[in-house]
Amino acid sequence: MFMLVDCDNFFVSCERIFQPHLKKRPLVVLSNNDGCVVSRSNEAKKALIPMCAPFFKIAQDFKAIGGIALSSNYELYADISNRLMTFLRQHFQEIEPYSIDEAFIKIPYQDNFLATAAHLRSAILQQIGIPVSIAVAPSKTLCKIASNLAKKGPKIYELTSPNHITAILDKTEIGEIWGIGKSTADKLKFYGIFTASDLIKAPLAMLRKSFGINIEKTIRELQGHACIEFEDHSSVKTIISSGSFEHEINTFEQLEQNLSEFVDCACQRLRAQHSVAGAMIVQIFSNRFNHTHPQYNNSAFVGMKQPTANTACFMHGLKQGLQQIYRNDCWYKRAGVILSGIENQTLQQPDLLTDTQQQKKDEKLMQMFDDINQKFGRRSIFFAIQAQKAKSYLKREFKSPNFTTSWLDLPKVN
Repeated sequence: MFMLVDCDNFFVSCERIFQPHLKKRPLVVLSNNDGCVVSRSNEAKKALIPMCAPFFKIAQDFKAIGGIALSSNYELYADISNRLMTFLRQHFQEIEPYSIDEAFIKIPYQDNFLATAAHLRSAILQQIGIPVSIAVAPSKTLCKIASNLAKKGPKIYELTSPNHITAILDKTEIGEIWGIGKSTADKLKFYGIFTASDLIKAPLAMLRKSFGINIEKTIRELQGHACIEFEDHSSVKTIISSGSFEHEINTFEQLEQNLSEFVDCACQRLRAQHSVAGAMIVQIFSNRFNHTHPQYNNSAFVGMKQPTANTACFMHGLKQGLQQIYRNDCWYKRAGVILSGIENQTLQQPDLLTDTQQQKKDEKLMQMFDDINQKFGRRSIFFAIQAQKAKSYLKREFKSPNFTTSWLDLPKVN
């Protein structure tokens, strides 16, 4: 049996933990550069504030009803997410974090799932401060359907009875099924399949031939058979670090400096999972909404001499890659780096050309680098190409304090 714990309006809920005055008020959290609405309180939803609405279009009307808009506080959200996942691991043996605000849990069969879920929901609210919705079902796909129903009111939804499952699947549209994207849903509708029940009744051989083995897994999941096993997300195979800039830039030096922050962030994540990477992709993008300058997007692949987690090697690769694709007649609004060819540091298989001595030196250097920044604060030491002062290249005019990750922003009790 599976349980899905999904945080309600996660970004909004995180902001309200340390700012009680925000409760029961229309509240939205904005995307990068305060662009679009990415999280809404229930009060904002009742006020018909659309998801992904450009903030400049709704700002005046939203403020008129007493609404409050906040910039994304990624540091706070990541820390609260880590606290939630740690809490769940302390109480359950098998847990799979699915995203920053939801996790699947394997639980043994029992007589009263609702009582267990109610106790868990109360404990999370008391100890973490986040309201959650909890779904219980015999498969992960059915859990996602039950979770959508839980969010609409009851907050806890059990979908275990065969008759109950059949009734719900009759009402579930094909595009609402977990794992079925829009293009697949459109193709299925062409075959006359409009609901989850239609999908189960359709000829399996025809579906497998047209859509592959994954559609069969989905069908069996809808029938209550667990076919999608837990995945290990502790070690990812690709690390992406990217973002938009507050203002467009066109100088090579400024672009390199901005990208160096993304490289530093990606390498920290690489070392945190005890991995090394063999290559990096450098990407740059112009502003697609600004047609006064040439439109230009490009990327460059840069291979490392040997798989490494040494930030200095990737900084050198950044310069090489950027020189290949930079154009001085363009203005850039977005950029990023992708680390690929990732493998476990301890399981790495060196070849005859691998300089093992240099590899050990790199590992010791980066370990000392991380230890100093961990002990004395982030960016106590950094690379020369990076800005001297820690700087976010995002526009976050309405950002709340980092209540849990900065000594200066710790909440004060009077």
